[in-house]
Amino acid sequence: MSGTPATPDRQNNRQNLFEESNLRSHLHPLFALAAALIAAPVHADVLLASGQTLVKAGEPLRVTAMPTGNETLADTLPARVLIGPRSVVVTLRADGEAASGRRDYLVAMPPELEGLGTLELTQFGSSRLLVQFVPASRAAPQIDTLARMRGKERETEGAAQGVVDLSKRETALSSHDPMYFLVGSRGNTTARFQLSFKYRLFDPDGLATEFPWVDLLTGLHFGYTQNSIWDLTANSKPFRDTTYKPSFFYQWGPYREIGSPHSLSLQAGYEHQSNGKEGATSRSIDTLFAKPTWRWDIDEDTHFSTALKLFGYLDREDNPDIAHYRGYSLLNLRYGNDDGWLLSSDINPNRNGFAQFDLSYRLKRVLFSDAGGFLHFQYFNGYGESLLDYNLRRRPQFRVGVSIVR
Repeated sequence: MSGTPATPDRQNNRQNLFEESNLRSHLHPLFALAAALIAAPVHADVLLASGQTLVKAGEPLRVTAMPTGNETLADTLPARVLIGPRSVVVTLRADGEAASGRRDYLVAMPPELEGLGTLELTQFGSSRLLVQFVPASRAAPQIDTLARMRGKERETEGAAQGVVDLSKRETALSSHDPMYFLVGSRGNTTARFQLSFKYRLFDPDGLATEFPWVDLLTGLHFGYTQNSIWDLTANSKPFRDTTYKPSFFYQWGPYREIGSPHSLSLQAGYEHQSNGKEGATSRSIDTLFAKPTWRWDIDEDTHFSTALKLFGYLDREDNPDIAHYRGYSLLNLRYGNDDGWLLSSDINPNRNGFAQFDLSYRLKRVLFSDAGGFLHFQYFNGYGESLLDYNLRRRPQFRVGVSIVR
């Protein structure tokens, strides 16, 4: 398209098309404003509009394409969806012939998409359509949505089927274990805080999509967790102990069959734990582990999950008897509402093990808007709250604070 200014007639036609599109849609006022700002560049060969503000994962989106010049709209138009750093290739397929200078299309959206994104054409200079992707109703009856949008209700036949890899929703850098800052007292006042993340080494939307054998590498991750106990009562407020836990592991999933409330995942790899000290206070272990996880989404907000981490020791020279206390397994149970209360428990079933319970409540509605944050309560009872004390049992510890990942 040339860079010459648009004629008054073309500007009027463009304005009329946008006004008509806005009347047909049911956009939230703020969404409509954002869509207008994002989706209306001055020089666009094709303008995109839609009456849908929310798209359920795996379901199609109806889009109206309106050329601003003499462009001919084909039966299929290549496009892409941008969500953060991700770019996903999609195709717009015509739903009828062109009429009144525009044409309707349907585009099937990949089921792993979630969050706020934009849709744009790749062979024409087009406006960007702002779209919010939300998870589909996981236990709802399967319906051929394309047929329904054409006015033909057909249940089951032609419905979306298959297994979805939900890990594709994650960015390269994502959460791993909970992250919190908690304070409590049982004589001395101490704080306990934990930082954690994992990093996917190969991007599933990058080079890995071009070669089948490279695609297998997209499950490789580097993980890191650091847990510290800080004595706030003693002179100089020293850190009593810090456990550094880097890991390399392969992650499968989570996998979910479309329409099912259940998902399964597995992590397996190598993990090192050390407190970075020397002499009698030095603690260090190396393990190989496997951690299967099952999650059941009871409804749109409430879920139950369980994970069993099984591990074997490669090196325990600094603490040869640690298996008598840490054992060979760790059980995690979680139940609650993603937007409210959530109870989590870590249980070491060994005779000299421990139990830790974490109860948290989302605060974003009250204090932090959409920035996140949780009110967090933690109770620990048993051996080895820190790696230094793996063979010591102290009095039960209760702490309260905040968390940003739970």
